[in-house]
Amino acid sequence: GILVDAGLHPEKTGWDAFPKTELLAPESVNTFIITHAHSDHIGAIPYVLQSQPQARLIATSETIQIAEVMLANSSSLMQRQHPKEVMDALTLYTEEKLPEVIDSFEPVRFGSTRTIGANGSSVKASFYMSGHILGAAGLLFEYGGKRIFHTGDVAMHDQYLIGKAELPDDPVDVLVTESTNGLWDAYLSHNREQELDRLIEIINHTIAEGGSILIPCFALGKMQEALTMIWDAMCAKRLPQVDIYTGGLGRRISEIYDKNQYSQSRLRSDKLTKDIPQIEVPRRDGLFGGKYFKTPSIVLASSGMMQEGTASYLLAQRWLRHENFAICFIGYTDPRTPGYEVANAQRGKRIKFGTMKREVPVRCRIERFRFSAHARRDGLLEIVERLQPKSVIMTHGDQSAMNALGESILERFPGTKVSAPEVGKWYRLASEA
Repeated sequence: GILVDAGLHPEKTGWDAFPKTELLAPESVNTFIITHAHSDHIGAIPYVLQSQPQARLIATSETIQIAEVMLANSSSLMQRQHPKEVMDALTLYTEEKLPEVIDSFEPVRFGSTRTIGANGSSVKASFYMSGHILGAAGLLFEYGGKRIFHTGDVAMHDQYLIGKAELPDDPVDVLVTESTNGLWDAYLSHNREQELDRLIEIINHTIAEGGSILIPCFALGKMQEALTMIWDAMCAKRLPQVDIYTGGLGRRISEIYDKNQYSQSRLRSDKLTKDIPQIEVPRRDGLFGGKYFKTPSIVLASSGMMQEGTASYLLAQRWLRHENFAICFIGYTDPRTPGYEVANAQRGKRIKFGTMKREVPVRCRIERFRFSAHARRDGLLEIVERLQPKSVIMTHGDQSAMNALGESILERFPGTKVSAPEVGKWYRLASEA
């Protein structure tokens, strides 16, 4: 009777973007726990509640605060993303109903344990910091003498604002783990300090050439991390103090980060984004008239993957034409997104991305960095080593990432059962002792 997370697929439209709720019997979910507030984990909460209205919603207070902003934003974007027949069937995404969804959440603190009644039995659910973003949680379920740990999205390293994950002290029977960075690549071999040094070097060079820097970033997590890193570098005289542009959803999330400066998630309570001088990114009709095209500036614009219609997507079309400008990608870009096309474009060539009708010349400098909010593969293997599970269930990664991680687990921990569940199939994680 326990459901963990319900998100929207970021690259799909229509019903393909939603979880297959028809696989769950109506009113079969007793408790609905949310690990964190990224849209691929919370975006479908109102949809699931349509068929599971009795489910109690549980999350950390930080996640609830962010979810209020993220769900409202998702709702406003849905009209452009989904056909009318889908929108007509979504009854809880309205301005009237969304506040009721948020009000139904029960807040929990890290380190706390809830006893959950499920199908006549009691399950203990304990909440652990998972790193990743503000309020993100890992979950330990204890039932019938068995222990199951769900990592959520997890970071086993400190970021700039958010601290690393905490794990249970004792071994578990089953580990359900994300596998985003399960496939090793060159960018993951760099540590965060080296990547920051390289980013500062590129920014300094671009500003010296009279150009501006566009940094596409996710409004939740990446925006706050990048803004604080860049400002601290300016204060330390490692960067000149040029104009910094931010805007939209990212600013509203930053306010929540500041409000929760003493959250257990936070690594640094003294770093507040409101203390950083920022200029609002112009709205769509004013994007191409921004002063950043004339005066060296740093523009932190969503989205991180340059989804069509976003500020980073539109700005990139003009940015690419300027030889002394730079675009710096600081996170993962899905191969199916415009951001991937731009991030992998070759200088001197012409490209067309998204729904653009004409190609544009690639004259600016394009660099990729990895300030990942997900555990590297060695971090995922550390979790397996510390928790010593008999069985590992891999989720939240593409097929190549899960294959690579699975092979590494089998090689390093012989005898461990490893599986990557398929949609629509039922799995028994653990039998009662």
